[in-house]
Amino acid sequence: MTHLQPAPEAVTPADTSAHRRIRILGLAAGLLVAVLVALAGVHLNQPLFDTFQRAIPTPDVSRRVHVVVVDAESLRDVGGWPWSRFYLARLVEEIADRGAVAIGIDVLLPERDRADPADFVRLYTELPPATADELRKLPSMDAVFARVVGRLPVVLARAGVRPGSFDDLEQTATPLPPGAQFRGPPPPDRLVFPKVVTNLPLIDGAAMGHGLVNGDRDADGVVRRVPLVADAAGQLTPGFALELARVSQRAPAIQFRDGRVCAGRACVPGGRDAQLALRFGEWRRTQTTSAVNLMRQGAPADLFKGQVVILGVTSAGVADVVGTPRARAVSGVFVQAQAVDAILRGSGLARPGWAPPVEWSLALLGVLAAWLGVPRTPMLGVIGAALAAAAAAVGASALAFSRDLLVDPFPMFAPGLATVVAMLALLVIEGRRAEARLKAAFEGERQLAERRQGALINELNHRVKNTLATVQGMAMQTIRPDRDAEQARDAFVERLMALSAAHNLLNEVHWDRAELGAIVRTITAPYDDPPGMRFRIDGPPAPMTATHALAFALALQELTSNALKFGALSTATGRVRIAWRAIDGDRIEFRWVETGGPAVQGALGGGFGTRLIRQGLARDLDGQVRLMPRPTGLTCEIVFRPG
Repeated sequence: MTHLQPAPEAVTPADTSAHRRIRILGLAAGLLVAVLVALAGVHLNQPLFDTFQRAIPTPDVSRRVHVVVVDAESLRDVGGWPWSRFYLARLVEEIADRGAVAIGIDVLLPERDRADPADFVRLYTELPPATADELRKLPSMDAVFARVVGRLPVVLARAGVRPGSFDDLEQTATPLPPGAQFRGPPPPDRLVFPKVVTNLPLIDGAAMGHGLVNGDRDADGVVRRVPLVADAAGQLTPGFALELARVSQRAPAIQFRDGRVCAGRACVPGGRDAQLALRFGEWRRTQTTSAVNLMRQGAPADLFKGQVVILGVTSAGVADVVGTPRARAVSGVFVQAQAVDAILRGSGLARPGWAPPVEWSLALLGVLAAWLGVPRTPMLGVIGAALAAAAAAVGASALAFSRDLLVDPFPMFAPGLATVVAMLALLVIEGRRAEARLKAAFEGERQLAERRQGALINELNHRVKNTLATVQGMAMQTIRPDRDAEQARDAFVERLMALSAAHNLLNEVHWDRAELGAIVRTITAPYDDPPGMRFRIDGPPAPMTATHALAFALALQELTSNALKFGALSTATGRVRIAWRAIDGDRIEFRWVETGGPAVQGALGGGFGTRLIRQGLARDLDGQVRLMPRPTGLTCEIVFRPG
């Protein structure tokens, strides 16, 4: 019989190493993204917060803040900028007369007025001496403006100077100290300006307050914060908006309390850098009045009642224009207006202390959930859960932003999402590898099946031929003219039954190998009545090839048939002992011993059964066969290699 070896297993039932590899790489991806998120910081979350600035409605600047602008119409009617201090003094008086509680001048006046009477005399030398003397006696426009500033709640602007900037000029005199006082330890990481640009000392000394109008823009040039306090030329100086809030409430000092900066009743988050992060509204909705309209005496008498008024220049070419998250270009005076309103409302964007621990705890939870759940959950479920987690994180961040809290959503979902994506990608890769292995295995099995089918067909043809030859030989030896027909028929049927029993036994083992003990019990079972009384069978496992099994079954049938007719099984007391053992390592010694039957007289005949045992079996088994008649019954010894 042809034997085919099975193909090696191509795919293991559970590739634990692949699962372990996927989990490790997924965890590494989550850790890497967590590090990148931590390093990216504002570069990652700032665009999202800017989107919130534009998408989430923000209250407009309240009615407590008003902006007076020197616009193009004002310059057309009054004259080019800078205006004489006389016009500025008149404008400030007009604002104060209409009920303003604080007036901020978002304009720097570091040089002397160009319309100073003394300068006029020097310029026009042809004036009569008496006229020149009268002009010299007139007060300067700077003094006029200083007197107006000194009797009204005015806050003047100052500008901090960075080293290397265009305003980094030699400062010959120490600036006057700002008007505000401070209580409590100031924030440690506040802005520091080595120098400061101030107004004329005459004007600067008259004002009730002074404030810085500039701070640091972000790397993209956008203004998102205004300074609350900073060091300017060695002096702690309030921001312009904060000083206006203090003066409007007539608060004596600015206080630092638990990370907040307070001016009177207004307290806002300042953080370690003492800067106020703003939620910007639509600047065009800020209350705005043109300066020329005030100077025409046509404005209502209570136009600024109870309001903080900021004076600034918005005309093209002279305005301070900055970019904000909501506008590419907006005059700085409107940024100051929004800052004043935010301080008075006590609002400002702040990052709470609990935010980082919560964000990174959720990051760890997301990574662990992905690490544990991805291999066990359907892919669509994993993708849906990951997207839902990301949407929930962004939604929670947006909700917090609407309440002036800065909560970063990226730590909450990015590491877990990276773990999910990495593990899904690796699962797809491993799946394709497994698919390729399965295809190779299936192809190997198909080819093996084809080979087995061909071998089985050949084997079937071979067995059919052998079986037919065996049946033909049995028929020729059993059915002879000199033999009784009925006896010949019975003998032929018995031999066919033995052959059939052997075939059935081999079918059970797929014609591979049959146990010697099973063959013996199958052939002798019909004659062992009651079971275990007529036959005593003993021997170790001894597998035999199909060819040996068929030959042995036929010979065993002949021995059984002979014992039934002439030997031990022909009497009620006869017994047959069948035993085999291994000898010389690879050979089997088989013994058939009959007892209790009629004595065997003389030599055995030369019938078909005897020839089948002595010659056919010895040939088929390539072994030795001895038939020994004894007074106690027939003994048969067979020595062979089971194959």
